[in-house]
Amino acid sequence: MADLPTERVTPDLPPFTFVGADFFGPIIVKRGRSDVKRYGVIFTCLTTRAVHLEIASSLDTDSCINAIRRFISRRGQVKQIRSDNGTNLTSADKELKNAIKVWNQSNKLQVALQQKGIQWAYNPPAASHFGGIWERLIKQIKQILMSITREQTLDDESLHTFICEVEAILNSRPLTTASDSPSDLEPLTPNHLLVSERSACTTPGLFQKSDLYTRKRWKQVQYVSDLFWKRWVREYLPNLQERQKWFKQKRNYVCGDIVLIADPNAPRGLGCWEE
Repeated sequence: MADLPTERVTPDLPPFTFVGADFFGPIIVKRGRSDVKRYGVIFTCLTTRAVHLEIASSLDTDSCINAIRRFISRRGQVKQIRSDNGTNLTSADKELKNAIKVWNQSNKLQVALQQKGIQWAYNPPAASHFGGIWERLIKQIKQILMSITREQTLDDESLHTFICEVEAILNSRPLTTASDSPSDLEPLTPNHLLVSERSACTTPGLFQKSDLYTRKRWKQVQYVSDLFWKRWVREYLPNLQERQKWFKQKRNYVCGDIVLIADPNAPRGLGCWEE
């Protein structure tokens, strides 16, 4: 296996200096009496594995540039952005493929980024594994996000709030293995590198399904965010624990051992990754 690319191991640089970017969607939102499409944009730091999410109103070049500018304004200057070039988006729909191809042909996006000192690098065709660092996260996000938004259609403002809540949940995931010793430090998360603490925010209360039908939209968003949190813990956390066949006997657990307990009733941002 080859060494990691330079972008993954360059030290002493702020987060999001080297990023991978991709679109996912569409996400249906309410706009008056009609439904319109919105698209998610994921930016993944290649060094710290931190995630930044944006919402794009369409798949045209201007909307893409605006999403990148919002990202840079909040996270700082970027040196390189990596993405698929369209031909290896086999799981995306035809509309997304054609949009990426248009960006490559027109060079409008490339020129706009070069003016800011940003290099855009495309992955080789038919090599989806080159973008595995962000494709894996997109798979988890898209599976959960699409199932939740089908149950409750949000408006634009609620969708932006929900995406920010999802971003906070993703950045609270552990990057390292939790130690068995209670005296060791807590597992490192992207939030430690971004905001110097594990969880950027906690849930403002407990919410029920009846909040979906209230006129207070912020409660709708919080309930949907709780749904994402519960599914994220249920579907992502087991991937961190390998279950291999044992070849030698080990003692059973006894009273006093430290174990990991997933409490489905714990508030969002707490419980499963709390000591």
